Amino acid sequence: MDYEVPSPPAAPVASPRQRLPLGVRADGEMTRRGIVFAFVLATIAVFLAFPLGVLGIVLSSMGMNRVSTKPETARKLVAWSWAFFAVTDSIVVLVVVAVLISRS
Repeated sequence: MDYEVPSPPAAPVASPRQRLPLGVRADGEMTRRGIVFAFVLATIAVFLAFPLGVLGIVLSSMGMNRVSTKPETARKLVAWSWAFFAVTDSIVVLVVVAVLISRS
């Protein structure tokens, strides 16, 4: 006997013509390059600048969840998360270099 198995409704997908967030595909998944950069930057930010690193991760997650429904909002949220990671990591690297220079 054949039974029909209900499937969940298809999730909306952003059209390819829309400007997508950096490192995110139209279906909301991250690109390979985006995954690598996000992992490295987020790890440094979380371990060396805890509150700002977590804020960057939260903004990135919110943005990736909105790619299919509100691509412009998603783009802004992901851009802010990359900015948090870049600024935080730059400051941390400068502080580490300054400490190493002052010790020598």
